[in-house]
Amino acid sequence: MTNALSDLDQINAELMGQGARNPFGRDVEPGTAISGEIVAVVRRHRHNGKGQPLFWINRRPQVAATGDPVIDSQLIIETDARDDEADDGLRAVTLDRDVQRPIGAAVRRARAGGLEMGGRLDGLRYVGPAEPGPGRIYAVDAYSAPAAE
Repeated sequence: MTNALSDLDQINAELMGQGARNPFGRDVEPGTAISGEIVAVVRRHRHNGKGQPLFWINRRPQVAATGDPVIDSQLIIETDARDDEADDGLRAVTLDRDVQRPIGAAVRRARAGGLEMGGRLDGLRYVGPAEPGPGRIYAVDAYSAPAAE
């Protein structure tokens, strides 16, 4: 058994991720929450605002000719939320350190071996800014592994 994504997995993840909205953008209010099923995983090379790829140089993301690429991982979650007529309910949650901690804790509480397609996150919410310092605080009520077939 392999953990590598096939080409088809990557294509499907990108298709599902297109147009998925960020539920926790810059103007997010404390208490904002989503719940839903994990339908895709997206991993992409991060780019700056000008479309240039970023690489890790001296532990900072920078435009450079060498270095390790800065890779972002996102979970695409299908929710019941519909903000307007064009909203399909898909939400893209970027797995930065602040969000990874509570999701990992929820997975451990569920005694699951990790996140799975078809798994469900309930009550993933933005609690507020981390004080002191940079960062954010998130919480997750529960993770449920997909039902056995």
